[in-house]
Amino acid sequence: MLRPKGVCQRLGISYATLREYVKKGYIKPVVLQTGKWRFREEDVEKLMGIVRKRKVILYARVSNTQKDDLINQVKYLEETVKGRPGDN
Repeated sequence: MLRPKGVCQRLGISYATLREYVKKGYIKPVVLQTGKWRFREEDVEKLMGIVRKRKVILYARVSNTQKDDLINQVKYLEETVKGRPGDN
């Protein structure tokens, strides 16, 4: 059983989006006696086939006199997003 945080990380979505998915019936939580949600692994994996991964768009800009810094900025941005959900 997975906690909502784990589900969000696996799917690359926010908690608000997870709540919407529950509300729309895309995934059904198991509600504990305390009222907290848990999710079955198989339900999450089924939903993973439906949810599209987000595209990451990088934007770097420099003035005309700093063109050399553009390469460094792009490298920094690429390293920052590596390994994040949605990264292909």
